Formats: sequence, structure tokens, C-alpha cells
Amino acid sequence: ARIGMLAATQDLSPIPELGQSFGLGFAVRTAPGHTAVSGSVGDYFWAGALGTYFWVDPQEKLFAIEMLQMPFVEAGTYRRAFREMVYGALLH
Repeated sequence: ARIGMLAATQDLSPIPELGQSFGLGFAVRTAPGHTAVSGSVGDYFWAGALGTYFWVDPQEKLFAIEMLQMPFVEAGTYRRAFREMVYGALLH
């Protein structure tokens, strides 16, 4: 668990205009309001080349996995829709 947290919290390649950075294997959201998709500061994610996608949101205590079989560029619409549907279903 400790290695997983380190992989998601290291600030190796910041991209401030997107409000994210990269750890040792994942993209990590570092600031609110910079990206077009729902999520929390501290969530981390990765999108694979052939449609796989996952994210973990420790603040909301959730994780999600999407398994598609299509090129990365074509899968973008589905990744965004999936993420928005999951966050839209949360009850606070």
C-alpha cells in the first residue's frame, strides 16, 4: 500500500495548466477546476493505448475500471462519459 501511495503522490512532471502531475506511473490531479472531467484533488488515473482506463479517488473512496477494445483516441469520449456517469451517481 505504501508503494502505491508513493506512486500516486510523487510530483515528477507537473502540468499546472491542467491541474495535474505525474507520479511513478499515474497521472495525479493536483488542483481543482483545471480539467474538464469530474474528480477530486488527489485522484489518480491512467488510460491505456487500447481503451483500458482506471482511476482512484481516495477522497470519494472509489475506484473505477473501464475495459474497452478500441484505439486510445476513439476511447476518449467513452472515458469521459464513464467518469461523468460514475460521479453523477454519487449521493452525498
